[in-house]
Amino acid sequence: MSENIKKDLAQAKKNYQSKKYEEAKDLYESLYIDHPEAFTIWDKRFYSWALYQLYVKNPEDETALFEAVESITQLVPQEDLSKKDGVCAYTLSMMKLLDHLYKNNDYENLLIWADKLNPNYLSPKTSSFTTSDGREVTLASNKEKYYNWVSKSLQEVEDYDECLAVSKEALEKLDNFTNNGDIWFKWRIARSCRELGEYDEAIEYLTDIYKFKKEWYIQWEIAENYFFKGEEDKSLEFAASAALSRGDSDKKIKLYSLLEDLLEDDEPEIALKHSYLIYSIRLHNEWSIDEELEEKIADAGLDTGNTEYWKIEKELKKYWKELKFKNQQPTHGVIHRIFPHGKSGFINGDDGVSYFFNGFEFKGDPNKYREGVKVSFYIEEGYDKKKDEFKPNAVNIYDI
Repeated sequence: MSENIKKDLAQAKKNYQSKKYEEAKDLYESLYIDHPEAFTIWDKRFYSWALYQLYVKNPEDETALFEAVESITQLVPQEDLSKKDGVCAYTLSMMKLLDHLYKNNDYENLLIWADKLNPNYLSPKTSSFTTSDGREVTLASNKEKYYNWVSKSLQEVEDYDECLAVSKEALEKLDNFTNNGDIWFKWRIARSCRELGEYDEAIEYLTDIYKFKKEWYIQWEIAENYFFKGEEDKSLEFAASAALSRGDSDKKIKLYSLLEDLLEDDEPEIALKHSYLIYSIRLHNEWSIDEELEEKIADAGLDTGNTEYWKIEKELKKYWKELKFKNQQPTHGVIHRIFPHGKSGFINGDDGVSYFFNGFEFKGDPNKYREGVKVSFYIEEGYDKKKDEFKPNAVNIYDI
């Protein structure tokens, strides 16, 4: 190596250390084109960091971002940061690029680039900070981010076999999850199982998720899997429970459509009422309505201008309750305690058990929502986050 090349490499390093990234990049670039053999690993690292600072850290041009990351991955290797702290231009640049692709829903490209990362080398450490209002926020580790991005992308491109494998691998290899990360991996496993016809496994994962995240759409997913299995009674039970659970009606159209299909043969009048509910929601939101649905509502002699879908929904709630609780007798007791915020409390059951309840489960006279009032209710399994255990909760509560 000539003295001039050594001198130029030293100058390029000095430029980088002085934060003259453009000058450092230009000098490294010209030298690397003609004399790549002259570069030590440290020269390549400084060259990589110059590219990172200019085009990756705060990318303004997507083409420049892609080209810079491609160059960095050719200059330096991915370092193993799984058990040690440190920074690696390769890893940091790849994570920046994957984040960019994920935020832009470019799932196919994300999967192509993700193959350049070894997840076993990524740090499993989370990081935390305190916000100005005193909240503690925990950020996902690079390892969790990688698995989240890849499993989500595989689901979006409908590669369900791989999505299933990657999501299960994430649950196996990650010890810490942020923002319900483990639940999202289980959700994707369940979705993939459904698409692959593995309905029992899908139901198993969804049931586990529902213990911790009591959302209507999880019950709907369970109902759909039972429907695909041909177990219509179980499907009806979960679909009715989903319909009764809190959630925007305009987001439940597919759920109401499932109920319509389930009831069409044995309860045609109730099925028609679900069709009418869907019609009214679409009309209220000024959404398109297909010709077949319009004809069905008109032929039934129903008001085709009715946008008050909540009235139809109210009529159906009684039927949904019958479906949900048809295999359970109501329990009786007394409201023992309501917390000062009014959002929850405890009921002392006549069976000697104390049941937690959420205030929104009280469906009776609002004036009787107070301690000492006798009530009837049904029992549903709930999860106590503070005690990390499952306990029976009181739901669908009425004063008596």
